[in-house]
Amino acid sequence: MPERTIEAEVAVVGGGIAGLSAATSLAASGADVVVLEARDRVGGRTWNTEIGGEANELGGQWVAPYQSAMHELLEELGIELFPSFREGSHTYIDPAGRSHHYEGHDAPLGDAAEKAFGAADAKLDSMAKELDPEAPWEHPDARGLDEITFESWLQAEVGDETARDLMRSWLAGGFLAKPAHTFSLLQGLWMISGAGGTFELFEPEQCLAFRVVGGSQVISLRMAELLGDRVVLNAPVRDVRWSEGSVEVQADGVTAKARSGILAVPPNLTNAIRFEPVLPAWRMRMAQAMSQGSINKVLAVYETPFWRDEGLSGQGFAPYELVRELYDNSPPSASAGVLTTFLAGENAERAGRLSAADRRREVLDGMAKYVGRRAAEPVDYIETDWSGQEWTRGAYGTSFGPGGLTRFGDDLRRPVGPINWACTDIAGVGHIHMEGAIRSGRLAAAACLKAVAPR
Repeated sequence: MPERTIEAEVAVVGGGIAGLSAATSLAASGADVVVLEARDRVGGRTWNTEIGGEANELGGQWVAPYQSAMHELLEELGIELFPSFREGSHTYIDPAGRSHHYEGHDAPLGDAAEKAFGAADAKLDSMAKELDPEAPWEHPDARGLDEITFESWLQAEVGDETARDLMRSWLAGGFLAKPAHTFSLLQGLWMISGAGGTFELFEPEQCLAFRVVGGSQVISLRMAELLGDRVVLNAPVRDVRWSEGSVEVQADGVTAKARSGILAVPPNLTNAIRFEPVLPAWRMRMAQAMSQGSINKVLAVYETPFWRDEGLSGQGFAPYELVRELYDNSPPSASAGVLTTFLAGENAERAGRLSAADRRREVLDGMAKYVGRRAAEPVDYIETDWSGQEWTRGAYGTSFGPGGLTRFGDDLRRPVGPINWACTDIAGVGHIHMEGAIRSGRLAAAACLKAVAPR
């Protein structure tokens, strides 16, 4: 196929929520824009499949009530939400492997663990509230907070072992998707600050409150529909040539020439693109210092959500198990039963070294501890290893090792000539959520509009 050339005012690399938010914002302001996406689909780290005749999600999916940019965008696009199912008893699996069913918010940890967990929670909240989520590295004690690992803080500040393990598996495993000794306390606090400034907003009733009718990828699909043929799929970008006021983006089969550009991909993925002239040394060092978390998402499919008939919500938590968390991910009509879990951090790394058959068996046996033996016999089993996706290479977001955030924080969004950056990984409010992708995309679009405005 002969290569074609597209001329636009702004070229956007990446057709996920961040890139499409930037592109639709630019188009709405009258700017001529083109989006180049490496995959054969839009959506990035959101990706739908079909179960029971309805959409289900292989990637990011939940919407929280406090995520204002997301709710605004959903209204603009005419997309509705439905509440995540959590009626009935939840399950907690204790350190001895015993299952406990309980009602309400708090798992039966035992008095000592509950007290220690609550105290640690309060300490983290207090520190997170002191941060500016848009620039946590500017905190007066940022360097000290960035030098200590989250694991070291847990060992020093949380005396109860169970509470320590719960907090480790929740923040390190559930959100940063890395071992707690590999990132700093400041990096963990940024996660809390960006989500609203309190650990409580990470609870399922808040952070996982709603799902998207039609699956979360429909958000990107609707934005792509608005842009029409300005979105080019199957166009992995190989080279970017830039100078002041000019960007030439070369992808497979297409070249885009523009006055300004937005790279809407995780920062570490920019290492796969050749820039001419090369990017400044500070930018390359920053990208080398970041890595994404390790996530496998699993959907186990059943003819019906049988656990509901037994008074179970399908929701559970087990800090010592391979299946560390579980949720009912059935379609809104309950046309099929779906349980979902995430193998994150060390669990993803260990599971990735198992054979597919052994991993499936361990995961289903783990699900059965929550809702009974019927969970071990699904009619379908769908697993997505996001670290193995060529154009993603991890999830939920990128993060630094200790010392990296204060070393490179100011560089995360710093433009390089006519090139701006966008993705949830570098967002402040909504950091590592779909909310952050929207905000980051719009911020980059605003910067480009200034660059291409008539003088």
